[in-house]
Amino acid sequence: MTQIPSSLAREKPTLFLNFTFFVRRLLFFTTLDRYLIRQFVGPFLLAVGGFVVIGMIDILFTLVDLFINSSVSFFIVVRLLAYKVPAVMVLFFPMAVLFAVMLLMVRMAKDNEITVLRASGISTGRLLIPIISLCILATLIALFTNETLVPWSNKISDSLINQSVNKTPPPDIAENVFFKDQGSRYFYINKVHPKTGIMENVLVYEVSEAYPRVTTAKTAHWDQKTWTLTHGYIQDYDDNGMVSYTSHFEDMKINISRNLNSFYSDQKTPYEMDSRELKEQINTLQKGGVSTKNLAVEYYMKSSLPGACLIFGLIGIAFCTWFVQSGKDWWGVVIAVCTAVLSVGFYFFIVAVFRALGKSGIVPLITPFLGAWAPNILFGCVASAIVIYQATYK
Repeated sequence: MTQIPSSLAREKPTLFLNFTFFVRRLLFFTTLDRYLIRQFVGPFLLAVGGFVVIGMIDILFTLVDLFINSSVSFFIVVRLLAYKVPAVMVLFFPMAVLFAVMLLMVRMAKDNEITVLRASGISTGRLLIPIISLCILATLIALFTNETLVPWSNKISDSLINQSVNKTPPPDIAENVFFKDQGSRYFYINKVHPKTGIMENVLVYEVSEAYPRVTTAKTAHWDQKTWTLTHGYIQDYDDNGMVSYTSHFEDMKINISRNLNSFYSDQKTPYEMDSRELKEQINTLQKGGVSTKNLAVEYYMKSSLPGACLIFGLIGIAFCTWFVQSGKDWWGVVIAVCTAVLSVGFYFFIVAVFRALGKSGIVPLITPFLGAWAPNILFGCVASAIVIYQATYK
C-alpha cells in the first residue's frame, strides 16, 4: 500500500468542523488524495461503460430491426446508436458512482488499508473527503452532460428518425391543442400545415357574461397578428343557452396579441430541451392558462437525476462504513452490498411514486419540486446522518 505521509497522520478527527481545512485539502492534493482518486476513477469509468452497454441493448435491437426490415442504411443506424449514448450514460451515472465507491471501500477494508490509516491517526472523516468530493464532481459532470449533450443528441436523433425512418420532415408545431389568448378567447386548431401557414377546422370560444360566443371556420390563415378565417359561422346564445343568432361568413379577420408559434411547442420533448428552454416553455404555457405540472416535474428532474450521483455515493459510503469493519468481515460486505442494492431499488420506486404524484397534483403538498427532489432529500438525509456519525466517532 502507498505510504502515508506523516503530516496526514497528525490530522485530527475534527476535520468536518474546520471549513478552511476542508477547502485547503480540496485545493492541494496529498498522496492519500491522489491514491483515492486513482482507485475511484478506474472502476467508475468501467462501470459507466458497462452500464451504457447494458442500457443500449434494447435500443440496439430496435435499430437492427430498422436496418434489416426498414432499409435504413448502416451509417444511419450507427449514428442513431451514437446519439443515444449521452442520455443512457447520464441515466446510469448514479449507479456507476455507487459501484466505484463500494468497490473502493470494500477493497480497502479487505486489504486492511482502512485499519492501517486509522492506526496511523487518519480519521474516517479525512478518508471520506476525497471520495465525497469525487461524488460531487461526478454530479457536476452528469449535470453538464444532461444540460448540453443530452438535449442536443436527442434532438438530432429524433430528426434522423423522422427524416430517414419515417421519411417525413420533422413537424414545426403541434396540433389538437387548446390554448388561451391574452383575454377571454380560447382557440382550438385541428390541423396545421406549417409550410403554408394554413389551419383547418378552427374554433374560437369567447367568454361573455352569459353564454359564450362560438366562432367556427373551415380554414384560417395567420399573418403576423391577424387571423383570416374563411367559410365559417358565428353563433350567439341567449340567457337560456339557446342559439339566438347565427351568421355565416366567407372571410373574417380577427386580431390576436400573440404569435402563432407561441401557442405551440416546436415538438421538442422535455428530453430535447435544456433547463432554460423548458423553463421558457413553462412560462409561455402558463401565460396561456395551460397546466404545466408535467413539464415542471421534468424541469426539476433535470437536476435531481444528476444529483442522485452524490446521493448514491453517500449511500455506498454509509453502508460500507457501517457494516464493513475489517478485512475479514465478509458477512459485512455481503450485507452492505445487498442493502445498497435494495436501497437503490427502493429509491427508484420512490422516484416513480413522487414523480407521478407531482404530475397529478392529487396530494397538494407534493409540488413539482418535491415530486422530483423528495427521494433525493429523503435518502440524502439518512445517508448523510450515517456518514457524519461514522466520520465523527470512528
